[in-house]
Amino acid sequence: MSYNNTAYSCGIEGDKLKKVEYRITEEHCRKMIFGVCSCCGGKIEPIETVDNSGNPTFWGGCKKCSAFDWGVRKTVWRVARTLVESNTVIPYPHLQENEYTLLKDYIDAQTSGAVDIVRKVLVEYEKELK
Repeated sequence: MSYNNTAYSCGIEGDKLKKVEYRITEEHCRKMIFGVCSCCGGKIEPIETVDNSGNPTFWGGCKKCSAFDWGVRKTVWRVARTLVESNTVIPYPHLQENEYTLLKDYIDAQTSGAVDIVRKVLVEYEKELK
């Protein structure tokens, strides 16, 4: 599958439109987004940014908690968040609550780690069903 990575945006020249080659276009980015933010459960949307080489691109991200993320099923996020809030699963025990300005940021970080655990459990469960 090939994508046209050319888009036009206003550049430094002011109102003139200039051609920009995006590594990932906004349209392609939207197609890769799935579900909610794995940290806070917020909406994932395309965010214009640059990649590590300085090339313009769009990545999935959450404006609520400022995390780059492609998303996770809402049910997976809810289970992960419940496990973290009940202190049943603490995927990053080296992180300390007092290292974070806000308790919510600590819980979001732990939830993101718990999401991976929940996903792995579901994969194993689905294998057993086959």
